[in-house]
Amino acid sequence: MVWQELSITVPHEYVEPISYLFGRYGKGVSTELAGEGKVLLRTYLTTGSRQRMARIDVGVRLVGAIEPIGDLEIRELPEDEDWMESWKSNFGILRIGKRLVIKPTWLELDFTASPDDIVIEIDPGIAFGTGYHPTTDTCLQAMEQHIAPGMTVLDLGTGSGILTIAAIKLGAGLVTALDIDSQAVTAARRNFKRLGINKQVRLGQGSVPHPTAPAGDFDLAVANISARGVADRCPFILTALKPGALFIASGLLNTQKEEVAAVVEPLGFSLISEWPQEEWTTLLYRATETPLEAPE
Repeated sequence: MVWQELSITVPHEYVEPISYLFGRYGKGVSTELAGEGKVLLRTYLTTGSRQRMARIDVGVRLVGAIEPIGDLEIRELPEDEDWMESWKSNFGILRIGKRLVIKPTWLELDFTASPDDIVIEIDPGIAFGTGYHPTTDTCLQAMEQHIAPGMTVLDLGTGSGILTIAAIKLGAGLVTALDIDSQAVTAARRNFKRLGINKQVRLGQGSVPHPTAPAGDFDLAVANISARGVADRCPFILTALKPGALFIASGLLNTQKEEVAAVVEPLGFSLISEWPQEEWTTLLYRATETPLEAPE
């Protein structure tokens, strides 16, 4: 059985659909910054996986019909090269913000951590959960600055669970982690179990409204999803928040800030701060002090 490495370079806004294709039909997904506004994605398949290859190829072509993207490159791995080791080689150790260190489980720290460092070990099973994407990076920066001990946190679009893990490490007492993708929920559950934080996390598949996200229950919500996702879910996010609580909205292009503001701010959210990075931005809002009825 011979393994192949599939790779493609895409603009930031197309990382999500391509990583979904790679995650669903390939083995492993890695992301790597490839210059301004570009991300290199990789996955792996055996040469006999013709149906999976065809589905990836069709999906890439459909995305390419919307926006010019790079070509799908295919590299046959030498027989003595294991795809898992090749996949792991695409990840490194990241320092984010002032104290956060993101470390894949198979790597040792290549520096001496300070007593203030918060080391987050992660098995990045999907692309939106490694810390490499600007929206994950800026969400972590916002959380580092605003999570206080004992907070209840809602993590919408948890992915690999990296933001939930960071919230617990930063002192959150309880986190509800939700994702619509079953593969993401599986990856997150594996990471939570390995770190022994299961009792501090309510993990579920889906979005808000959700039984694990009661009204008025959260001090802070983080939604690293998309501009459309934030706009669609913000009434339910607001309902889940305590009056005056914080909302970190991410997965947004800089050009989508006004689109999001037009939906979020009429609900009573007030913009407090923002973290722009490359073509992306993360916004921090404060919820209205007046409790609202759950939307129908």
